[in-house]
Amino acid sequence: MPSKQTVLQVGATGYTGLMIAKALVTSEQLAVKALVRPTSLSKPETKQLEALGVEIIPGDIVTSTAQDLEKALQGIDIVICTVLAFVDQKPLLLAAKRAGVKRVVPSDFGPRIPRGVFVMQDLKLATRDFIIENNIPHTFIQVGWWTNFMFPYPHGVKSSPFEDNGKEFIGAGNVKVAHTAYQSLGEFVKRIVVDPRTLNKTVQAYDGEITLEEGWALGTKVSGENFDDYPKVSAEELESRIGRSTLDALVYGYAKSLYVRGDNTVENAVKDGALDARELYPDYQPPSIEELAKEFYKNPPTFTYDASELPV
Repeated sequence: MPSKQTVLQVGATGYTGLMIAKALVTSEQLAVKALVRPTSLSKPETKQLEALGVEIIPGDIVTSTAQDLEKALQGIDIVICTVLAFVDQKPLLLAAKRAGVKRVVPSDFGPRIPRGVFVMQDLKLATRDFIIENNIPHTFIQVGWWTNFMFPYPHGVKSSPFEDNGKEFIGAGNVKVAHTAYQSLGEFVKRIVVDPRTLNKTVQAYDGEITLEEGWALGTKVSGENFDDYPKVSAEELESRIGRSTLDALVYGYAKSLYVRGDNTVENAVKDGALDARELYPDYQPPSIEELAKEFYKNPPTFTYDASELPV
């Protein structure tokens, strides 16, 4: 059996990072390490990583020197980053190049959105540009919108820190959206990062495509609730919300791209040059949309993010 490649996760204590770590440790081709800030070493999420068998390396990409980063990256084959898009990844990426890392996966893991539409995506695309300009071996992984967000939240559950998230019907509802289940993300990532076909490529990792109308109809069927009382938000109303504040631009910018513009489709991603993960890995069969709906309504997730934390 060939020797394992060593992958270092940065931002592994965050929600996305933990999902990826849980899959990576099941790969016979990978040994997994995580760079964790000294202030986060005692966090429950760090303990979860250790319980999974992940080796913890103390370090911080924001405050560490270039030399310290390069030292932490010695012997690392693959770097996967899941920090917030606002965090400057350039020092880490340059250190990875100097240390001889064979592949970097920058913090992306979001829908396919073209340049100039959404500020957060523009930051991610600027990081991609930096990687290419500096000839850093890479793979860019973009995903569908999270499947859970295609279903209406139950009346009695707060979906997120934004009360109306998941409780408003956006746009006409007939726009196709590529979607990805949380559990599918890690399964795709662990295949993508060891695949020579994906080196210096962009990969669209997704389970399927669905419209908001279809998602809400399935939600009604599975939950038994009637969501007709939830507000319907027109494209015009959405645009006015985006202009209210920076925070609203972030929250509703995604909705505009996904549910009105129709940016996040597999067809659009492939036209951009992305590889289709479903075609690359026919061995992985994602859960059906019906299974995911039943799982969602059995225990609807709630999200509470600490703004002081960097990992996503």
